[in-house]
Amino acid sequence: MFRLTFAQMRRSIGRLVAAGVAIAIGTAFVAATLLAGNIMTSTSTDAIASSVGDADLVIDTSAAGNLTLDAVRSLSSVDGVAAATPRRDVYVSVSADGRTIGTVAVPVASDPRLEVQSLTAGALPTSDAEVALPAKLAERLGVTVGGTVGIVTHEFDEKTGEGKEVTVDLTLVGLTDDPDGAYLSDGGALLTTAENVTRWHGADGFSTALLLLDDGADVTQVRQAVAAAVADALRAEGMADDVASTATIQTKQEYAQARIAELSGQTNTVVYVVLAFGALALIVAGLVIANTFQVLVAQRTRTLALLRCVGATKKQLRGSVLLEAAVLGTLASLTGIVVGAAGVQGLLAVLRTRDLGVPLPTTIDVTPAVVLVPLVAGLLVTVISAFAPARVATRVAPLAALRPADAPSVRQGSKVRLVLAIILTVLGGLLLAGGVAAGTTLEEPLAGLLLGIPGGALSFVGLAVGSVFWIPAVTAGVGRLLSRTGASARLASANTLRNPRRTAATSTALLIGVTLVAMMSTGAATARATFNQQLDEFFYVDALVDSGTYGTAGEAAPTTPLTPKVVTDIAAIDGVTEVAEVHRASVMQIEVLTPGGPVVVGSSTLMGVDPERARSVLNDPGLVDGLTDGTLVVQSSRDVYAGATGARVTLADGTTTDLDVVVREGNLGDTIVTLPTLEDIAGATNVSDLLVRIDPADPIATVNAIQDSVDTLGVWVAGAVAERAMFDQVINVLLAVVVGLLAVAVVIALIGVTNTLSLSVIERQRENAMLRAIGLSKRQLRTTLAIEGLLIAVVGTALGVVLGLVYGWSGAAAVLGSFGSVAYTVPWRDIALVLLVAVVAGLLASVLPARRAVRTSPVEALAVD
Repeated sequence: MFRLTFAQMRRSIGRLVAAGVAIAIGTAFVAATLLAGNIMTSTSTDAIASSVGDADLVIDTSAAGNLTLDAVRSLSSVDGVAAATPRRDVYVSVSADGRTIGTVAVPVASDPRLEVQSLTAGALPTSDAEVALPAKLAERLGVTVGGTVGIVTHEFDEKTGEGKEVTVDLTLVGLTDDPDGAYLSDGGALLTTAENVTRWHGADGFSTALLLLDDGADVTQVRQAVAAAVADALRAEGMADDVASTATIQTKQEYAQARIAELSGQTNTVVYVVLAFGALALIVAGLVIANTFQVLVAQRTRTLALLRCVGATKKQLRGSVLLEAAVLGTLASLTGIVVGAAGVQGLLAVLRTRDLGVPLPTTIDVTPAVVLVPLVAGLLVTVISAFAPARVATRVAPLAALRPADAPSVRQGSKVRLVLAIILTVLGGLLLAGGVAAGTTLEEPLAGLLLGIPGGALSFVGLAVGSVFWIPAVTAGVGRLLSRTGASARLASANTLRNPRRTAATSTALLIGVTLVAMMSTGAATARATFNQQLDEFFYVDALVDSGTYGTAGEAAPTTPLTPKVVTDIAAIDGVTEVAEVHRASVMQIEVLTPGGPVVVGSSTLMGVDPERARSVLNDPGLVDGLTDGTLVVQSSRDVYAGATGARVTLADGTTTDLDVVVREGNLGDTIVTLPTLEDIAGATNVSDLLVRIDPADPIATVNAIQDSVDTLGVWVAGAVAERAMFDQVINVLLAVVVGLLAVAVVIALIGVTNTLSLSVIERQRENAMLRAIGLSKRQLRTTLAIEGLLIAVVGTALGVVLGLVYGWSGAAAVLGSFGSVAYTVPWRDIALVLLVAVVAGLLASVLPARRAVRTSPVEALAVD
């Protein structure tokens, strides 16, 4: 049977290759995901470990209290400890040449081996009057080694506890680089003495310390001695014994792993999600494998019957089919592992050419799990998928070798399957509805996830299990509509119902992939629209330039750094599309007149804008709806303003001005009037702020350009557009990854359409020949098969799109409902693309089966009798 099995495989090599490609794609994704997970884990561990230099032990006393600087330094006297240095970050502003830039300051290490940044020029600080800066920061400030920089920070009075802003001039003695990205988010760190860091932080004490051990020192013994010394130091600070003993002393690797565990939600979630899609690809590939072996068994019906006639047992036939599946699964899985590994290695080589700021390994780390997990998964899926066709092979009667095969059964499914499908669908639907209600009504996103995810999964499994009942009915309905177009369409519609199980299985394979593509596209589009809606409400403008100069009504307008030239320069920056000037004036009191009496507005600042210019700049133009001369717009959702009839503004000298009033929800934070109204009330005012609209093409660069243009003016620049860009980028990346993975599932499913049509041609060989004999042309036969492929592909795709929209909206409601109103969105472009791919693929899938059907002459096909 071994020789026979391999001979049959050689004769069916084309169809087996198509099935093998499906399983190879699935295993390639699993292998690539495991490799990517290894890279992410190792990179994250190395990045965190780099933040402690070459430290042998890391002390963390955050749960117990802080160690004084003297206590940390005294640890170097413990037997086996070569050096000890404290670690603490404090944010300060560094100024030079009229520019001020924020950064993080850390103590310079007591031993160069504990320093995580490398020195590129000059020397490390040795006194309180010296600092070292990251080279890029020094370049932005325009300062070189030997120059002077000002540290803008707060110093606190130990007696009163009050702080004041001070600027301390220090000498720049060195430039540094951050090769391992230890301070990647801050662009490097300022180095200075531990005393300076303590002074700038406003409190004595360090919760983290790094230790370097002597060569050959026993780590376990030193750790115990250090733990005792740390506990003694904490007790000396007044800590109780049970608290003093809670300090942790970890090795560098233990410290990195502990930090990874704290942040593992990010890395593991990504790995698990991608693995889930790899599993999905394998499941869909399993459906294709099952269809492929059904085709092979149908092609070999007479051969299998002859084998039964000459003495082959049912066990041998079953073993032959399963052996064929095992060989196919093994070879395809190994191919997938190689392809996945090569893909990750290629991607790694490309990423290493980019300046990502994090160290990446040179080669992938192929662990046993990377090989065994995809191999076993691919093998099991292939063999399990071949079980049903193997059973069919054992049922081939010996007499089948002497007569044509029986017509396929039209039995759809058992009552048990129907009941199970209904229970799963209803139960899952109720859980999904509960998740939506928890997310929207109760505003509990966690409860929404806990109910929505299993609910969606159960309901979808129920629909898939029951697909044999409802997909053929939908296909028949669509087929009846097409039947009016001619005989070919009527034949194609009837053919899809010849074997409802196989048609349903193929459509379900498409349904799974398309549903998830549509679901993720819909969820991502809805999330993007909802976040943008919320950001528009919270961040009312892309960028704000705030000078902090507010005029007072009745007094001379204060000078402002936002001169007409500055305004013109900002408007001319690449990426700035619109600028609106804002004037402000402080008054004594603003009241809203209501039927219940006057209500004092919390803000006593009037904001004056040109309504048309503001409307073109604000992300939510409705914030200035109703703003006209003589009208006050109050930004508030408070019910106390209900029924407002007007507003009264009281100046410092007691005079009042009455205005009409409009109350709107918003986040401008001030009361708004037009510029002429502000001038009537407060007199002449100067520009205090600029509202800036930015082109979304490169918002971060534009905000940086605005900051650079005003960095000598002492104004504040806030760029909310950068946060919006960050959200959009995250959503786009996730969507691209997910759609890319799920698109593979759709491609695999389309291979199943080809297999289904092939089996249909085999089963209807005599029928097709009869149709040809009575006048059906080759073109009409090709058209029949093309329409059949279209019916299967389009019905599966259309149903997947509908389900994807429902699941996408439901998931968005469950997760985002607590943020406010959900902006339900239909990703028309993505849906149109999926439908187009399905139509084209359905047509292409019919090509090979059609060629087989028209090549067989009517006389040859009828000769089987």
